[in-house]
Order: sequence, then C-alpha cells, then structure tokens
Amino acid sequence: MNAYPSRQSGRCGFTLIELLVVIAIIAILAGMLLPALGRAKQKANQARCMSNQRQVGLALALYENDHSKLPPKASQVMDFMNPRAAGWRNNCLYQLALLMQGGGTNQKSSSVFLCPSAKKPEVAGIAPTALSGTSYLPNAVLMELPATRVTNPSQVIAIQESSWLVSFTALRPAVATDFGLGAAGDFTYWHDGSSVQRELYSNLHNNGANHAFVDGHAEYRRAPDLRAWHFGLANGAGGKAEDTQKASSTALYKSAF
Repeated sequence: MNAYPSRQSGRCGFTLIELLVVIAIIAILAGMLLPALGRAKQKANQARCMSNQRQVGLALALYENDHSKLPPKASQVMDFMNPRAAGWRNNCLYQLALLMQGGGTNQKSSSVFLCPSAKKPEVAGIAPTALSGTSYLPNAVLMELPATRVTNPSQVIAIQESSWLVSFTALRPAVATDFGLGAAGDFTYWHDGSSVQRELYSNLHNNGANHAFVDGHAEYRRAPDLRAWHFGLANGAGGKAEDTQKASSTALYKSAF
C-alpha cells in the first residue's frame, strides 16, 4: 500500500498566453532600456573624442610655439602617415602625430585622430588604411599662419570633426582652388551638406561635435550654433561671415586674418 496519500499535482509550466505576456513585458523593458544604453554609449564616445581633441589642441599649440606658425597647408594628402605615400611628411596631421608620439619614426599611429562615433565613408577608395585614419579636419584658413595673426583665438576653430573616417588629411574649410572653385585667396567647404543627404561636418555628437581651437583648448559646440566666422571666414563671393550650415557648402569666403 502506498504510504503517502495521493493528491493532484499542481500545474507546472506556462500557458501560451502567459509566455506571450512575459515576452511582451521583456520587449517593453528592452525598448525602454536600449535608448538609454545607446545614449550612454554616445556620451562615452563623445568624452573619448574630447580627450583626443584636447591632445590635438595641445599639440597644435606646441607646434606653433616651436615653428612660430601653424602646421603645413597641404590638403588631400592620401595615406598621410605612410612613409611611402606622396607628401606624407608635409601635412598637419602627421606633424601633430610626431609631437604626440615623441617624434619617434617607429611609433607612428593615427589612432588619436579617430572618433569612435565616426563611421566608414559611403564613398569608395577613401576609407582608413592600416596606417592612416582620421575623422578630424584641420582648418586651411589657419594653416601656416602665426597664432598672433588670429584675432580672438579662443573662438576660432582649428580642427573640426567629420562623420566619416577617411585615409587622408583633408583641410576644411578648404582652399577653394583645390576644388576648381573661386580664385586665389578664396575658401570653401567649411561644412558639407551636399555630398550626401545630411550634414557631415561638426554633426557627430547629439547634433554637434568637439572642436580644437587656436588657443589649444577643446570644446563641444552645437552644429546649429556654428557660423562661418568661427572658422576664420569673412564675407566673400556668395558667402557671409554669419552663414550657418544652411548656406551652400560651396559658397566662397575670404580669410578674416
């Protein structure tokens, strides 16, 4: 005889409806948490990028102190850290990298020029190489000028960010004649809203970006608050110093210095 009285076993497991309810609750919680996690990741990327920009700004100030002028004006220098590439020494980013790496020829790295939020470009042939990659764009208006020529250096941007990671030193604003535009002394492309269907410059972190300024400090600025004059630009053929990023990307400006 069974020594234990029989009793009806309790129900185990879940019904389909209960499982669906649990899945729905998990989905709701995930929907609430994922955006917060995404924002936290963006904030971390922005902070890391700001640290990079501070290093770059300091190197810029050191270079100017050593040479009594800002770095070389060469632009569109492909594979800018590669000793076998044409013009690899004569560009701003290479010169700044030397200062940040003690000048050693065996320590070359472009990692400090890479914002973790920037992505590979949507244009073929310009993605970072094994040696060279950057999302930072030096300002052609300033290159090779003594810092003493720049009025209000704490408000003039020396290096801005791009949303794309590229393999070349690209000066932006750019010398207009490098793009077959304008005449000698003209500058263009301080922003780029025409290459794709969105603004590519200074629009990487929550509708803004980190910037290195002529005086060496780094600071976050919202893209809608930027004006052409923040890049040392003055009125030119079609371009105005007070222009926002809504102006034509190829508008022409003069140097304010």
